Amino acid sequence: MENADESRITEEKVNPNVNCLEGKQCPKCGSYGPFEIIVLMRAMLYDDGIGDADEDTPEYDEDAPTTCYVCRFQGKLGAFDVR
Repeated sequence: MENADESRITEEKVNPNVNCLEGKQCPKCGSYGPFEIIVLMRAMLYDDGIGDADEDTPEYDEDAPTTCYVCRFQGKLGAFDVR
C-alpha cells in the first residue's frame, strides 16, 4: 500500500496540476493547461482608464467559459474535470 507521499507523487505524474488547476485537463487534447477562463472582477473605470481594481481574487465557477490554450477547445470549466 502506498503512503501519502507516494500517492501524491504518483498523482502528480498523472496530473501535474496541484493548485488552481488541480483535477483539470482538456477533454479534447489532454493538455493540463494553461486554460483561458473568463472571470468576474470589479474595477473603477474612469474616462482616462481603469483605476483601482478590486483587490479580491477574480471570481469564477464550473460554468465559466474556458478555452484550452493548446488546442483552443472551448467549453465550461466543469467540462475540463478529469474523469
